[in-house]
Amino acid sequence: MILALFPLSHIFLGLAAIAWKASARATLIVGLIVDIGLIAIAFSPASHWLSSTVVGGWTDAIGIRLTLDSMALDLLLLAVLLELAVVIYLWRQRLRPSFVILLQFLVGAVMGLVLTQDLFNMYAILELLTLVSFLLVAYDRRTFQIWASLKYLILASAGMSIFLVGVAVTYTNVGSLGLAAIADTVAANPQAEWIPLAAALLVAGVSVKAGILTFSLWLPDAHSAAPAAISAFLSGLVIKMGVVVLIRLAGVFPLALVLQILGAITGIGGAIYAMSSKDLKRMLAFHTLSQIGYLLIGMGAANEEAAKGVLAYALAHGSFKALLFLAAGAAYDVVGTTEISELILARNRIPLRTRAALLLGTLAIVGLPPFDGYIAKAPILHAAHGWANQIILILLGIGTAASFAKLLPLFKGPYRRVGNDPAWESYVVLALPIILFLPIERALFGPAFVLPAMDWIIAVESVAVVATGWLVHRVYRRLSIRPPESLFRLEPGMIAILLGFIAIYLLLRFGGSMQ
Repeated sequence: MILALFPLSHIFLGLAAIAWKASARATLIVGLIVDIGLIAIAFSPASHWLSSTVVGGWTDAIGIRLTLDSMALDLLLLAVLLELAVVIYLWRQRLRPSFVILLQFLVGAVMGLVLTQDLFNMYAILELLTLVSFLLVAYDRRTFQIWASLKYLILASAGMSIFLVGVAVTYTNVGSLGLAAIADTVAANPQAEWIPLAAALLVAGVSVKAGILTFSLWLPDAHSAAPAAISAFLSGLVIKMGVVVLIRLAGVFPLALVLQILGAITGIGGAIYAMSSKDLKRMLAFHTLSQIGYLLIGMGAANEEAAKGVLAYALAHGSFKALLFLAAGAAYDVVGTTEISELILARNRIPLRTRAALLLGTLAIVGLPPFDGYIAKAPILHAAHGWANQIILILLGIGTAASFAKLLPLFKGPYRRVGNDPAWESYVVLALPIILFLPIERALFGPAFVLPAMDWIIAVESVAVVATGWLVHRVYRRLSIRPPESLFRLEPGMIAILLGFIAIYLLLRFGGSMQ
């Protein structure tokens, strides 16, 4: 039952914050202490941390199984890291009890999702994440935030309805919602007619939550409109919960081709929109889409090295993306806007530590050695076999470098120290794993896993990709090409979800002959 304490402790602390509003802020510290203690127990030599339990002692057929496998443990570590950074970032601000309550529920839902092995429990937790994220995006009650959160709620609800139909189809044919039982049934009769339909419904539904371009058309508005601390959580952690479900589903259904295609569309499309974005937070939001492309392509490679690379890149992305969003929020507090041109003009007013945080996050996300973006990306580059995957990954790297090249003038002088920077402690929390990711990755995944990052050929290729991205930026900024923003309205979003479901079903139904 110790596994259930990860999510339940935050739910109880959220309820405690409701009852004792004057002490609501203290529950954030208590939650961190509990999480660190539970993870310490999980890592202790006496603990079988690759453990599994069915809540309440029920059988697998009707119970909810929680499993602390390597993916769950890695993402729990990421959750605690971001929780610590966000709490430090917000500590000097006046936090209303309702904000603390929502933050506790958000962290608890994330922890519950990474542990669960039950389809309906996944659905219920995803719905809770939808509701809490909706409230947090609109928390400051500005008009554009309210509209962005409503669009998110409507599209996410549509996706979850499709997912729930997939749950029903699966239960009708399997008689259980446990992933192990579903995997056994699919393996026993892989040609069954219900499998493509159930898989398409589940994948299309959760893709709305997973940051996949053709489904998550709510994401750029929601992530750019939310308060900086919430954007850091949404992009660094919450969006990966959809990816977690996709990883679980990929262990049950044959999704390799679907994931590779979705990864290519998401990665390249997100990079193109990011290159055209003139607002820093909106550019970071589009790069949430782009970086999800790396994860999907790694999942589609369907080998052990790529699977570990996906987890490593999820950890790296969480740290550098949260750092970029928090620094963008601090810059907004000083300048009053996140328009890149305005930030560059007012760069002498932005605290030095905030500019340093933006620079470090930029170096990490573009994949320059020796930072975590490069170290985590190297195994995916090494394991994603096939010329098509390699070309797509190279294009993603070029697109990322081209978009972040817009920030280069921000890092030029003057470097005078300007005022206090109350967020600098949170920068340190996130900067440490960015800089020290090599030993962290070695400890989590083993010595052999870091070998691709030590390959000088991959290092040279990464530097060449970044240099090419800078050249592309120099050319692209002179062009008047702008991708259509109307794609991200509500009506196209609903149509894209339905068309995406049909496309996934056809790929699963007839895609075997294409492989």
